Amino acid sequence: MNIDTPISILAGISAKTFYQDFWQKRPLLIRGGAKDLELPISADELAGLAMEEEVESRIVIEHGETPWQLLQGPFEEEDFTSLPEKEWTLLVQAVDHWVPEVQALRERFNFLPSWRVDDIMVSYATEGGSVGPHYDQYDVFLVQMAGKRRWQVLSPEQYQDSALQNSQLHILDNFTPDSTQDYELEAGDILYLPPNFAHNGRALDNECMTFSVGFRAPSTQAALQGITDKLCEEVNEKNRFSAPEPLERDHHAEIQASDIEHLKQKLHELIDSPELLASWLAESMSELKYPEYSVQLNDEELSETYQQALNGDTFIRPGDARICYFLSEDKQSCSLFCNGNSIVVDVELVPFIQAICDQEEFDFSGLKIEQHAQLPDTLRFILQHQVIIALPHEDEDA
Repeated sequence: MNIDTPISILAGISAKTFYQDFWQKRPLLIRGGAKDLELPISADELAGLAMEEEVESRIVIEHGETPWQLLQGPFEEEDFTSLPEKEWTLLVQAVDHWVPEVQALRERFNFLPSWRVDDIMVSYATEGGSVGPHYDQYDVFLVQMAGKRRWQVLSPEQYQDSALQNSQLHILDNFTPDSTQDYELEAGDILYLPPNFAHNGRALDNECMTFSVGFRAPSTQAALQGITDKLCEEVNEKNRFSAPEPLERDHHAEIQASDIEHLKQKLHELIDSPELLASWLAESMSELKYPEYSVQLNDEELSETYQQALNGDTFIRPGDARICYFLSEDKQSCSLFCNGNSIVVDVELVPFIQAICDQEEFDFSGLKIEQHAQLPDTLRFILQHQVIIALPHEDEDA
């Protein structure tokens, strides 16, 4: 990708300008960035999705039985018929996992690392609907796909992180609007917010639908714990604390700065491994959001699916697929991660891996499977972990 090329979802702003001026720095209002996109799911269809057992959903009613009442899905039809006329919001998580048409929106953000995107949450709100002023610890693009919504935003230094008492939601109790960060979005507009920018959105009509593209941002503590777990899979008992004794020690019970420095150096040596850090990052970022709903293919299923691929059946990359890769330091091998699982392949297969990441629909009938010795196993690995799946035949849907 040429970072100087204008990007349609950014309304003509280049990736370079976005990286330098806005990404993780300050908000950006993008007028008409999504104006060419059709609404991929209606409010009624979203409500139907929220009634499914496996779908994560919730409803927030500002003036319910309690202030900011929170209801957890799955819901039933009576739950919707009993709602007040206004000031409530339905939120459905990971809609791109369940609705292929929503996945197309996700692909528009590939000017950023695709392995950072977590999911697309879709909200529908009646007039006045809001989930209260709050902040997220990750980057988010708020894409207005229908109706209108007003967003009031505060920079991290403009608010204190104190929340309303007796609420299941973390709603800020000291949100004082800033008139310079007050945005009214119409269908097709997008608001980008960096991490920790507080925001309060309120629907201005009964057609308000907002698609939130959120990015994964594991905490440094989570990274340390995960890396420690990987380090401890194999323990070298001979690698121990062995600080040299200083020539002078004021007292035998004193721990000196030189002892701490030695410990710091030992720990630094332990984690000073780009391969280890890359492995943890790729494994973590490629983990499925809902692993309980994904099962890898057994040997029989894999053989059948592999043959389907070579026969030219249509395959697609589902919305919940997570794929990333990194090259070894010597650039001779590539570690491929699919839904939390990994395989090491020859660097010559990187273009094939990139094609899997770039496309949404596949026909492998023209693939010269014999062109590389590792290509069959690489394709089998991708199929087994269902990063791509066979598109059902029409008679299978009946």
